[in-house]
Amino acid sequence: MTPPALLLHHYDTSPFSEKVRKVLAHKRLAWGAVEQPSIMPKPELIPLTGGYRRIPVLQIGADVYCDTQCIVRVLERVQPDPTIYPDGGVATAHAWNLWADRLLFLPVVAVVFAEIGPLVPAAFIEDRTKMMPGRDFREIPQQAPYAREQVRALVATLEAQLGDGRPWLLGRTFSLADAACYHPLWFMRVAPGAQALLGEFSRVAEWMARLGAMGQGERHDVPAADALAVARGAQPAASGGVDPHEPNGLTAGAAVTVTPDDYGFDPVAGTLVASSVEEIAIRRKHPLLDALIVHFPRFGFRVARTG
Repeated sequence: MTPPALLLHHYDTSPFSEKVRKVLAHKRLAWGAVEQPSIMPKPELIPLTGGYRRIPVLQIGADVYCDTQCIVRVLERVQPDPTIYPDGGVATAHAWNLWADRLLFLPVVAVVFAEIGPLVPAAFIEDRTKMMPGRDFREIPQQAPYAREQVRALVATLEAQLGDGRPWLLGRTFSLADAACYHPLWFMRVAPGAQALLGEFSRVAEWMARLGAMGQGERHDVPAADALAVARGAQPAASGGVDPHEPNGLTAGAAVTVTPDDYGFDPVAGTLVASSVEEIAIRRKHPLLDALIVHFPRFGFRVARTG
């Protein structure tokens, strides 16, 4: 079978992948599920990304989209209806997205791993420690008492948002805000004690049940080798050009690296081919795949000249 045009490199237990899977379900899109390892090495992902190791990654031919901020914007362009920005709420939806990613997710991790840490393979802990230079992932569960307080306070914010009886966070219709705020709470299901923190929030429980019932859309499992073959046989889409208002004077063809600013500090090197206030794209080559364009969001990533 020919793989779907949308290939999501993920693993089933990845919370950030679950965010994207809910958007795919909402948009009723067919997509290829490309299973990747949860830890390094990732020999069938790194050739596509050039070093970026975080999950999920969206592949469309020879265009590779990193980070859920970037991925959901692409899915909105591919399938505008039904939108993830009801009533024109683009800014509101992305504000909730960053709230969930930057405020809610890390306390959830501390609470969950305080409970399941002894059951997690040592290789996973070592891998996550390498993603956070200067920190030891084994110390994160020590933050659990404080993190429980934070999770409870943040979930209470969601309960208040749903307090007027609305079914979704922004009103009568599903939005990116729902997928974003759901994914950390979905992760809590692996730790019964952590999940018990949600017990007092009945509206949040009903909202989570609605999200769970959405499923994952039209999923087709695709071997990673097939995804690489797709990239090998494709050419990147035409770029949109470099923003003339680039604040640091970047120009087309500049040699740059793009690196996350929070964890997983693996720089991706290439030449700049496109940029906007929302996205930056670099062209790179891999010996087995030829030309690729790798796309990143602007928020949460640092761009540096290398030549």
